[in-house]
Amino acid sequence: MTLKDIISGESEFIEFKQEVPKKSEVYMKTVVAFANGSGGKIVFGVEDGTCKVVGINQEDAFSIMDGITSAICDSCTPMITPIVTLASVEEKILIVVNIMPGSQRPYYLAAKGKENGTYIRVSGTTRPADSFVLKELEFEGVNRCFDQTYAAPEESVTEDEINCLCNKMYQYAVEHCRSEETAERIHRLTKQRLLSWGFLVKRGDDYFPTNAFCL
Repeated sequence: MTLKDIISGESEFIEFKQEVPKKSEVYMKTVVAFANGSGGKIVFGVEDGTCKVVGINQEDAFSIMDGITSAICDSCTPMITPIVTLASVEEKILIVVNIMPGSQRPYYLAAKGKENGTYIRVSGTTRPADSFVLKELEFEGVNRCFDQTYAAPEESVTEDEINCLCNKMYQYAVEHCRSEETAERIHRLTKQRLLSWGFLVKRGDDYFPTNAFCL
C-alpha cells in the first residue's frame, strides 16, 4: 500500500475506512463482495471521502488485526480467510485487509442467509446480489471447484506453455473487441493473473495446470 494507491481513491478493488466500525457488518458486506468478485483490499486508517491518511493507533494495531480476522472468519459462509497486514504511509500506520477471490461462491453473511446476505462489488460500491446474480455465483462456484483442481498433479507446465496461453487469450480478446479504442485498453495477461484466476497452482518453484488451464 502506497500513497499513490490512496490518492487514486476507492475502486472496484479497494475500499477505505477511517476506523474499524463497532459493528463488523458495516465492512463485512464488502469482504463478501470481494470474495464473490475479483478480490480486493479494505484499508483502515484512511477517510473514505477525502482519502486523507489518519492512521490507526499503533499500540492497538495487533489486537485490532486479530479482531478483524476473527470477525471475518466467524461471520462469513463459506469461511473467508483474510490476509491482514500493516502498512506505513506518511509515517502513519494502516491496517490492510486483503481478500482473495473465492472458489466456493456464493459467499454471504451467515446471519442473513444466502438470499439476503450475498453481496457483490459494482463500480466501487457494495450492493446486494439479486436472484439472477446469485444463480450466476452458484454456477461459478460449481465450475470453479472443477476448474481449479489439478488437471495433471504430477505434470508441471513450462514458461513457454504459460506464455503461449497468455498470448492466445490476449489475441482472442483483441480480435473480439468492437472497436480499436477498446482493444487498446486490453492488457496482456501475466502468470500472476493466471494464478489469481485459478488457471495455475504454484508448488515450490513449479507451476501446475488446473482443469481451467487445459480447457
